[in-house]
Amino acid sequence: MSLRWRWAVGLGLVATLAIGLMTVAAIVSVERRLRGALDEDLRGRANQVHELTGRLFEQREEQREEVLPRIVNDAAVQVFDEDGAVLLRVGPAGVTPPVEATDLDVVAGARPTFLRDVPIGDTLYRMITVRVQLRETTPGTVVAVQILADQSQLESNLAALTGRLLSIGAVGVLLVALTGWIMASRAVRPISDLTDAAEHVASTEDLSAGERLDLSAPAEIGRLATAFRSMLNSLRVSRQEQQRLVSDAGHEFRTPITALKTNLEVLRRQDHRLSEEEQDELIEAALRESNQLAQLAAELVDLTSDVRHAAEPIQDVDLGTLARELRSRYVRLPGMEVTVVGGSSVVTGRRTQLERAMSNLVDNGIKWAERRVEIVVEGGTFTVRDDGPGIPAEDLPHVFRRFYRSAEARTMPGSGLGLAIVDHLISANGGTVFARNSADGGAEVGFTLPPAEGGKPGDRVN
Repeated sequence: MSLRWRWAVGLGLVATLAIGLMTVAAIVSVERRLRGALDEDLRGRANQVHELTGRLFEQREEQREEVLPRIVNDAAVQVFDEDGAVLLRVGPAGVTPPVEATDLDVVAGARPTFLRDVPIGDTLYRMITVRVQLRETTPGTVVAVQILADQSQLESNLAALTGRLLSIGAVGVLLVALTGWIMASRAVRPISDLTDAAEHVASTEDLSAGERLDLSAPAEIGRLATAFRSMLNSLRVSRQEQQRLVSDAGHEFRTPITALKTNLEVLRRQDHRLSEEEQDELIEAALRESNQLAQLAAELVDLTSDVRHAAEPIQDVDLGTLARELRSRYVRLPGMEVTVVGGSSVVTGRRTQLERAMSNLVDNGIKWAERRVEIVVEGGTFTVRDDGPGIPAEDLPHVFRRFYRSAEARTMPGSGLGLAIVDHLISANGGTVFARNSADGGAEVGFTLPPAEGGKPGDRVN
């Protein structure tokens, strides 16, 4: 069953329950009022009979039969004594009120005025029994008067009312169900659009389907449509990046593979004509190209790995400590001075990833420096300064792009992935990267992470 029909059926059931309860309450209330009115009418007629009872027995029978119908109208009247003997009966033929033990209790004074339902034939009557003491000619004589009223009209009215209320209730239930179906249709239309878009993406892999979604839906459904479109846009961007990565990687692999293949073919075809020194040069070149391919493959693995969900736990990391450990690797580098400025600067992240990012930044600084590289650690920021030529202004926005290499960098070793890996790792740890030229010359490249509690700048450490 679709969501539309579930809403319609659910609202219909709720409406049925509510309208049913209201109908029952209305019928019970009306029935009580009608029966109460009938009982009051019977009591009023009994009072009228009570006022005339003494004089009725003084009149002749034909006079009594003429007076009583005017008093009791369409009802039947019966008078009996303490022994149950009927003294007088006026009413429709065949309608004989029963005299039972409860009625004798009334005439004996053991029970007050008594009202009850009495079935006679196929008709249900309402009967009142009252105790009356005769006056005037027969003082001291006690009798009981019974008055019956036909309830057929009351039952007919109740049946008609019940039928009308049920009809109105049925129409109300249908209207509520129809309204629920219409509301559900409008509410689930964006969900249907999302379903169609998802099925379209699954069958065609066309990630542009999100652009056709209606984001104007209210509340949670609108948020869902917005989130779905954002997800598709992210997937589309990710696919474009993946395609660009594959294209760029293919281009970068092509050069060393071509050189390696050329060197190996020369060795195979011309090995008997080449001197030992020339063969050694070709082998060295082939090894360099092989190493470059291995490095490029390793960097591609690092760049495409899901570092956000790495198994390494997130912990407090002191950038100052890592910087000093990193400097010790370059202390014996000939012709290059590597210094560290700053003390403790504690951030939150994955230690191995941050260490790799810092190492790539120092390697990049050493590649461009003349003779000095300075590592600055302060307030969650790690900066590598070099005394090289700096970064051309047109290249600054692109230095963290994958495989991007400036005109000057193309003559130097490297794959163009080092800084891209830095951006990848730092972003996964909640930080940002930056690259700028120093006012004193050279470049400043680094990253900033939110400092953890306790991180603070320190003094210069060489």
